[in-house]
Amino acid sequence: MPLKLKVYIGVVVGLAVALFIYLVPSLSLTSDMWLVLTFFIVLSTITEFMPVDLPVGGRVTIGFPVDFVVILVYGPAWALLVTFLGEIIADAITRRTVWYKILFNASQYALSAGIAGMVYQGLGGVVGLVNISNYIIPAAICAIIYFLINSNLFMVVISLSEEVSILSVWKKQIRGTLATYIALVPIGFIMALVYTNIGVWGIILFFFPLFLARRSFELYTKMRKVYLDTIRALAAAIDAKDPHTKGHSERVAETSVALAQELNLTDKDIENIEYTALLHDIGKIGITDNILGKNSSLTDKEFDKIKEHPVMGAKIVEPVDFLKNSYEAIYHHHEKYNGAGYPDGLKEKDIPLLSRIIAVADAYDAMGSDRPYRKKLSKDKILKELKDQAGKQFDPEIVKVLISVLDREREE
Repeated sequence: MPLKLKVYIGVVVGLAVALFIYLVPSLSLTSDMWLVLTFFIVLSTITEFMPVDLPVGGRVTIGFPVDFVVILVYGPAWALLVTFLGEIIADAITRRTVWYKILFNASQYALSAGIAGMVYQGLGGVVGLVNISNYIIPAAICAIIYFLINSNLFMVVISLSEEVSILSVWKKQIRGTLATYIALVPIGFIMALVYTNIGVWGIILFFFPLFLARRSFELYTKMRKVYLDTIRALAAAIDAKDPHTKGHSERVAETSVALAQELNLTDKDIENIEYTALLHDIGKIGITDNILGKNSSLTDKEFDKIKEHPVMGAKIVEPVDFLKNSYEAIYHHHEKYNGAGYPDGLKEKDIPLLSRIIAVADAYDAMGSDRPYRKKLSKDKILKELKDQAGKQFDPEIVKVLISVLDREREE
């Protein structure tokens, strides 16, 4: 483990301990409070047992609503203790990570809950069994602070441990959790209202629909994974048909996703471009093997046949409901920015954005692979060719983005 990572983990754990010591005087150590503490630690532990992997990267649990209830009803000290112990117990029982990661995870959640609780009180929020509906604004800001602290602590530790940029961690692992987190905030607030009015049984009853929601989301993510696995199998079959393009579709998809993330496209568009890039050459399934496998230059007639594959590919995916957004991108992925491409001769921004992205990723991989008519080009020659064709064959902005991605990957 790098020294800077050790230092960072030590600092985060030390800050969590220091914050707890600072908040100790505010703890109310009654017999009833120990029962409440045990109840919420059990709930926190249960929620941490069942993370859900997100389709676009990252994981999410339903633990935040529990933390939020403790913050609003019992204050930052108890919230810090509950989140810390809940995470420690869950990680220790499942043995899903090493001890220093367990300690870091627990400390980052504890800091998030403790500082967010202090912000809530600092903004006028009143802790206790009172009408917390009067403190919606402090509660909302408290939730934002919790997310910012937790996500930033996580991004830094991943950046240090995997030696990647913080921006890359945000795009690949954090951004996808934002919508889910926002959805959990009102759930946590309602749970706090229910608890202050009904008590423990209100929380227990509320947990059933919360677990059902989690189960529904888990099934949704599994369904998405099945879709992606099916598409990858189709892409592998297509690549196997053409002996010169083994792994081509996977590499084009990987580059296309990186470009889409760099362009700050929506998570839905990023997911869609992965599907589309994997299937961009599916129309080649209708091209005869003697043309695809030819070891010499194609005749004009043979090339005209090759040029039919975008149209055939688009027609293949058109009836598939979850691929309906891929139709245009596949149909137009061989258009050129100057209008000299096929099948419709579209130019510039008339070409769908996803098609322009895939066109650059496709050419980048093709030039970096051996073909029957030439050896693969060096990275420098590929970049020179891309720059030369920017504004002609390719969208110049997307070429710039690809160069930026490659430069950052080289640095990392």
